[in-house]
Amino acid sequence: MGGKGSKYEAPSGMSKRKMSFTSASMAFGAWPEKVAMCEPTINATLYFDECPSVEGLVPLCQVISSYERCAGIPEGTPGKADWRIKYVDFDPKDMIRTIEVKDDDEAHKAIEGLLHDSTRNKGLPWWEIVRIEAPKGKAKSAIVIRIDHVIGDGISLVNLMEQILTDIDGKKLDEIVPASMAKKFNRKLSFGQKFCQFFKIIYNFFVVLSLPVGKFDTKTAFRANMGKNMVYTWKRSLVRFETVPLEYLKNLKKEGGVTLNDVMFSCLGGAIRRYNLANDCAVTTTKKNITCRALMPIAFPRPNVDKNDKTAILRNKWVFVSADFGVGQGDCIERLRYINRQMNGIKNSPLAGVQLAVQESIPPKLPLNAGRQTVFDTFCRHSIIFSNVPGTEKVVKFGGKEVTGVQMYFNNLLPQVGILSYRGNVFMNMNIDTEAIPGSEMMPVYFAREMVELSEKLGIEAPLNLIERAKM
Repeated sequence: MGGKGSKYEAPSGMSKRKMSFTSASMAFGAWPEKVAMCEPTINATLYFDECPSVEGLVPLCQVISSYERCAGIPEGTPGKADWRIKYVDFDPKDMIRTIEVKDDDEAHKAIEGLLHDSTRNKGLPWWEIVRIEAPKGKAKSAIVIRIDHVIGDGISLVNLMEQILTDIDGKKLDEIVPASMAKKFNRKLSFGQKFCQFFKIIYNFFVVLSLPVGKFDTKTAFRANMGKNMVYTWKRSLVRFETVPLEYLKNLKKEGGVTLNDVMFSCLGGAIRRYNLANDCAVTTTKKNITCRALMPIAFPRPNVDKNDKTAILRNKWVFVSADFGVGQGDCIERLRYINRQMNGIKNSPLAGVQLAVQESIPPKLPLNAGRQTVFDTFCRHSIIFSNVPGTEKVVKFGGKEVTGVQMYFNNLLPQVGILSYRGNVFMNMNIDTEAIPGSEMMPVYFAREMVELSEKLGIEAPLNLIERAKM
């Protein structure tokens, strides 16, 4: 089994390996029913000058099918960690479909139209490849690799992408995920450091427990329709930001003495402030002590030795940590410094590890409704989901065609920001309900203005496309 014509012969019946409770919860539903939440589908989108053919994609579907979680359908008991994969028969071509479009606007609308399209109701594994085919030379084509979050988190899916992307010469791609990401979670500590860590662990344990019962973000214009009564609206627009050169961001990073993530996070905080001011938000003009936070997913990569184990490499081992945007800071340099101090504090604390320990031990013991309410209570107190995933700087091919750009789109209860780097550029979008947050389609303009101002203060020349967007 595992697909007619597939090189992978999946055993019959159920997988031996059980899913983690985190993965299982996304299969049986992690949200209260009243929220009316959509399914958690990751839409990894690759753009092309010429769309890969169906025939060129079939071998890639065979590779994907060789991974245990992509060879069947999750089954188990709601609220329990007894979920496994039930293997199913399918033809690799069943996993590919095509949408023909005439121009770039139609292509973008087609991708937006996929956001609420289920991968779960076809009797097939919970993933698919959608070809958005445009006339060559007239518009960009796209491939949307749609994978249910049950199958894996962003980092483990990057490991999967390493197996189906090639370099420009058609050779297998090197590792995309930096080895340093795995190493930072495997540091050896001295006895003194371990002693200090003990007290930090106790402190962060209470920080984690306070997230679903603590304060709500400040009620600004941006957050007017968020809070304890919010529901999923089933209306989402994909608002794309200007693509910026990685080298430019590295210059900002170097001159500012911060990280790339600090720069992006800080400019998003500035964009939210600018949105508030443009919408006559009295709180933003009168208060400096404004709380506006993001939930940031932090994944725990597997050691490289496990990458060839197709029963284990796809997983959901990640946590959300809470970070403030510094919206109350009126100056972009002050905001950047504020965020850098905050991020350094998070990196040098056991917060993520404590969050993981709590996530893997307490929710499985809670009644189903209580566990779901805890998830909602944590989210509704925040304002954005901020995801930043590393990519390769090499030019790559998919299905034999050169990839010219990338985006990662994901629906969430809160607006979701997705950042992905590729071939020396950084691509960014915000998945947002522009009706619930009126005027939020201007967020890329506010972001550009913030980044241009930051560039001027740091003495770095901003890219022309960013300057032009800032003038809009």
